Amino acid sequence: MQVLDHILRFMTLGTVVVSSIAIYAALHTNNRRVGADIFLKYSDRISSLRRNLPIAAFVERDAPCNLDMTPEERRAAHEIIYSIYELYELKVHGFLPWAIWKIREPDIERTLSLPFFRQELAALEGRFTRHPRFASWLEQLRRG
Repeated sequence: MQVLDHILRFMTLGTVVVSSIAIYAALHTNNRRVGADIFLKYSDRISSLRRNLPIAAFVERDAPCNLDMTPEERRAAHEIIYSIYELYELKVHGFLPWAIWKIREPDIERTLSLPFFRQELAALEGRFTRHPRFASWLEQLRRG
């Protein structure tokens, strides 16, 4: 009788361990999927906004940029910057996994370092003072 009792306890413990591992795996997979969904939605949003900008906005040059922009183009540029800010904050707060952020980070840095976007970042500079992490990251981009 005692052997049967030990077998039942072992089976119960095994069931609890296997269930715990399954729950952990499901949560981990779900978190990765949600992070990927967030990333894809923001990537689509940024890509669609980029289509509203002139090709000249994406030309790399050393001289400062003084492009005449329509209000719609300026709004699209600001929307891109704010979308990047939101994506950055999602990463900082753990909603977007670091590995997923690393996929897009070089493109984001390149985009924000273009003269067109540096001009618009300068126009928005005061708006990010209450977000010191993002402001610091932008400052690193300006220097680098």
